[in-house]
Formats: sequence, C-alpha cells, structure tokens
Amino acid sequence: MTAVCYDYLHEFIDKLKPPSSPSKSALDIFKNIRSDMELPINDGPSAKYVEPTVKKYNDRILYHYNQWNMNKDNLAKTIEELFELSVYLYGGTHKSNQIEFDFFLLHLLTSMHAVRSIFPHIDNPQIMEGIIQQFFYFAIAVYIAQARPKINENLIHDYNIDEAKNNWIYVIDRTLNTKFIDDAHVVKVIRALRDAEKVYGDNKNGLYLKTAIKTVDNLHFDPMWIGGPNDKRQLNILERS
Repeated sequence: MTAVCYDYLHEFIDKLKPPSSPSKSALDIFKNIRSDMELPINDGPSAKYVEPTVKKYNDRILYHYNQWNMNKDNLAKTIEELFELSVYLYGGTHKSNQIEFDFFLLHLLTSMHAVRSIFPHIDNPQIMEGIIQQFFYFAIAVYIAQARPKINENLIHDYNIDEAKNNWIYVIDRTLNTKFIDDAHVVKVIRALRDAEKVYGDNKNGLYLKTAIKTVDNLHFDPMWIGGPNDKRQLNILERS
C-alpha cells in the first residue's frame, strides 16, 4: 500500500508537527468543528471530495488540529482516546429516529484498530507519534467531507438491548451466519470492536459491545452502508438552512 498510495495527501501530512496550542480533547475538537461556520456546509456528504477539502481548507483543519491535547508521554492512552472517538463517529452520528452507518467513517474505526495493532511493534516513538498525528489530521478531513454529522455519545450509551442479545456470542453469530458474512467491512468492524473490548472494555460501560450489537441489529442488507454524495439516507449532517 505504501508503494501505490502515496498521493496528494502526503503533501500535507508529511509536514505535520505536533499540535502547537494543545488545550482540548479529540472529541471536543470534533464538536467544535461541527459548529465552525468557516467550514463549508454541503448538501450532503461526499468523501470523494476529501482532496479538495484538504487543499481548500488546510488552514482551518490545522487550526483545529493544533488545539488537540495529544498525550505524547503516553501514546497508548492517546490511541485509546482516538479509538473511542472513532467509535462515536461511527455509531453516534445518525439521526435519532434513523440508525445508519457511514461507509467512510467506519474506516476511521478500522484504521484506529490497525494503529493500535501495530503500536507494540514500532520501537521508535517518533514514528508512532507521526502516524497518530497523520490519522488525526485525516480524520478531521474525512469528517468535514462527510458534512460534519452531529456526534451524540448517548446514541450508543442509551441504546436499548434485550438481555438475551447482550453478549459477543450473539454478535458473532449474527456476523458470521447471515448475509453480513459477504461484506468484509462488517466483519472488520465487529473484529475491531471485539478486540477493543478486550483491551479497554473494563472502564467503558459496554461501549464496544453496545456498538457491535447496534451494528448487527440495524444494518440494512442492501445497501448496508451510507455516505455517498447521492445517498438519500444520511446521517445527522449539517444542512443548509
């Protein structure tokens, strides 16, 4: 992937430095981005426009990026923070009466799973810092391109689950023994959430299991994911007044 995926984005992320004015959590920054009126309000998400978003709004992306209070002294905690953010972006951005999952935001979740997985194998902390910083920058760009849906953590925490379903056996059975097995993205999401539960789950009040159950109980088989520019099903996005 390194050999074939070196594109326009590297003009920006290769030059990244640590945040210059750290003061806010990653989640708080994304909520501020939602209300930033200097960013575009689109008619709907269009992730294929990440490139012009980066090129046109790089200064604004950096404005928010530079406020992140990244914990460089404890990269494991930083990765945990970003994984939790990616879960909220994936599972807590839909309309309150219409549960949907965005194809592009789900890749932020699975990307953070990859970052967490490679972390123990990278001995140089500066390299790991760079990877984390690049992810955060890219996550901001994708969030803007997807029309900045409102993040509501309670859409996950308050999700009602039947007691019989409240376990990973149910989730894995639904994943592997239904049509979901034909979509690798479903399997990747569930795997990422299950593995996070093993590492972080003790103090997250069921965040990862709830998100996994919510996924397998609410995905539509055709199409499973939303987020394209012409998709009539949308998250709780910023729209023109």
